Amino acid sequence: MSNKPQSSTREAELSPKLTLTDEEKLILVAKVSADAIYDWDMVAGLTTWNHGLYTLFGYEGDTVQTHVWWEEHIHPEDKDRVIKSITAAHVAKADYWTDEYRYQRADGTYAFVVDRGYFIYDDDKRPHHQIGALVDITSRVVLAEAQAQSAIEERQRLARDLHDSVTQTLYSLTLIAEATRRHAQNGQLDQVIAQTERLGELSQQSLKEMRLLLFELRLPILEREGLAKALQHRLDAVEKRAGVDANLIVENVDRLPAFVEEGLFYMAYEALNNSLKHAAATKLTVSLRAIDGVVELQVADNGKGFDAQSVSETGGMGLTNLRDRAQKLKAQLEITSTPEKGTSIKIVVDPDFKVSALS
Repeated sequence: MSNKPQSSTREAELSPKLTLTDEEKLILVAKVSADAIYDWDMVAGLTTWNHGLYTLFGYEGDTVQTHVWWEEHIHPEDKDRVIKSITAAHVAKADYWTDEYRYQRADGTYAFVVDRGYFIYDDDKRPHHQIGALVDITSRVVLAEAQAQSAIEERQRLARDLHDSVTQTLYSLTLIAEATRRHAQNGQLDQVIAQTERLGELSQQSLKEMRLLLFELRLPILEREGLAKALQHRLDAVEKRAGVDANLIVENVDRLPAFVEEGLFYMAYEALNNSLKHAAATKLTVSLRAIDGVVELQVADNGKGFDAQSVSETGGMGLTNLRDRAQKLKAQLEITSTPEKGTSIKIVVDPDFKVSALS
């Protein structure tokens, strides 16, 4: 009598063995994959494509095309390089080849793709098939280019800020120091005292501006820990060290899409810079809220304030930068200020551009 459990025997009887050939496995993968999978018959010069050729590029899928047809759709600036690369892999008897290039869609535009292929050789080590896939990485490339451009713009802005603020302040310090020396030589004590006080004020202002610039160079926390943590870090590193009573209020917001966090952070940064440099505020509050997917960021201080209408017309106080960033983020920008009664800058993400309040 068998010792095998009856249930196991029964399951075995009900589970037919399924064995697939390599060709059958390839056919199944080609059917379920979203990539453009191909089988290039090098002897016949023909390439068989799956439905991904239509999904990714708009051409008829599940079709056979000549190899030349594939070559003709590579971007002219990439074509020679790609052909030489794949030929070199064949000559070297490589098992695997990959490259990145631009491939033309049916509508005439180009997609950025990664092409990965495996070679099958005959008994004489001559390649007769290449089986591979084209993967569309356009969104990744576009995002990387946008981030690179954003980094360039930020470096240019830092250079302008360095020139317009710290450099000018240091130049003023040298002029005042020289004037103070002359007053001292002439025995003009009152002038020496007044100029020395001015030197102290400018030195403090220069220290604030240097802290701002140094903080801008240390922003990995935004990517690593999110907008709320980055804002708190900014208030601790700059405002509180400058003697400002700064508070952060966060409601229903955890992580947001990276481009939203970056846009909101730099807008808050611009508002905080304006408050620190021009408002002489002693207290400010930053609030970050999300209600039904709509995100609201507000920076309010008790500083000098200004005539919002006149400043809006001239584009001063960094308002041009705020407007530009709001436009890129498709956000509403509300600025409320009255001389000697403080300033409030509110950024509201457009309702048509909703994001999830909680990840």
